[in-house]
Amino acid sequence: MVTVIANPKKELCDKEVAKVIAKSIHKILQTKDTVVLGIVGGRSVSGIFQALRTKPVPWGHIHIFVVDEGITRDNQNSNFQLAKKDFLDELIKKGILPKENIHPFLIEKGIKQYQQELQKYGGVYDIILLSSGEDGHVGALFPNYSVKDKGEFFVTMKDAPKPPKERMSASLHLLKKSKVAIVLFYGEAKREAYDQFNNDEVSIIDCPAKLVLEIKESFAVTDLE
Repeated sequence: MVTVIANPKKELCDKEVAKVIAKSIHKILQTKDTVVLGIVGGRSVSGIFQALRTKPVPWGHIHIFVVDEGITRDNQNSNFQLAKKDFLDELIKKGILPKENIHPFLIEKGIKQYQQELQKYGGVYDIILLSSGEDGHVGALFPNYSVKDKGEFFVTMKDAPKPPKERMSASLHLLKKSKVAIVLFYGEAKREAYDQFNNDEVSIIDCPAKLVLEIKESFAVTDLE
């Protein structure tokens, strides 16, 4: 069953999500030595990153991977670079997050090596932070398209419905293995996606954000009234 976090003030939602992530990290570390946190990019998650870096989290035990990324050598606007700017650089500067704990997707190394890197830490994401698109896509799992891919780990595409055209993404199969999932529906543009998310007659194929409903501990976060 999904827990809904709703507040018309986005910044308050961001703070609640940061609390959820920090609490989940501590809980998971009671049963294993490391936690894999899967992140996406974009404006929706920026405030969460900024709130999270103030939390008392044992970052030395956290490994950060991207859920999806554009396959382009111009990486200034990549999901990883945005997270690095909003979140990771300060933690590294403070000496509380080891550089080797962050795992960007590198084009020159390719999808297979990224899979192997994830497998070093258990082969799954423990916690995923997702943001729904207007069409209900999460990561680069688009409705009636890449969400149908049967890949066990990651999928790639050259003609994504939204730019950048060339992308990689964690597969539906991989994301559904996560222990904790958070999906964001911020802004009026996401109202239709949120309505689909709450519609029992809409499938994951039509609204990939609904994958979090199959994860034991899941949260839907919105500033919609």
